[in-house]
Amino acid sequence: MADGDPIAPELATRIADAVEDIEQNITDLQELQDLSREEYQADEAQLQRDAVERKFEKLTAAVLDIAETILRAENVPVPGNRKATITVLRELEVIDSDLKERLEAAVGFRDVLAHSYGPIVNDDIVYDALQNELERYIQFVTAVDQYLSEKEQE
Repeated sequence: MADGDPIAPELATRIADAVEDIEQNITDLQELQDLSREEYQADEAQLQRDAVERKFEKLTAAVLDIAETILRAENVPVPGNRKATITVLRELEVIDSDLKERLEAAVGFRDVLAHSYGPIVNDDIVYDALQNELERYIQFVTAVDQYLSEKEQE
């Protein structure tokens, strides 16, 4: 992890707000995990599917916002590429290599969700993410909390 001064209060607040948003979206998605695949894909569940997709977009947007804020706090240039921003977090040792890979996959997933419409979105993939991929966001929050704790001690 990069050495330096404690994180500026306004940046710490921005990170804390984004972490809170991640935690709320995770909670909201966890409440939908009890849906069976058939229930999730039913015609009458379209609003729920739309909500799940939007929550995943928001989760990844919050991850990227936190990543960019950490880079600014460390006086590191923010790359123009979202996946590269995640790579720099790994280089700063905020996250480990496994989480880096999983977050880069989340960025790709978010891009598909944000730029696909109607039947183009594969409901099976989104359902599988709902069931199996929330942990990457939980691990990210843990890593950010660790980062903030270490910065407070500097």
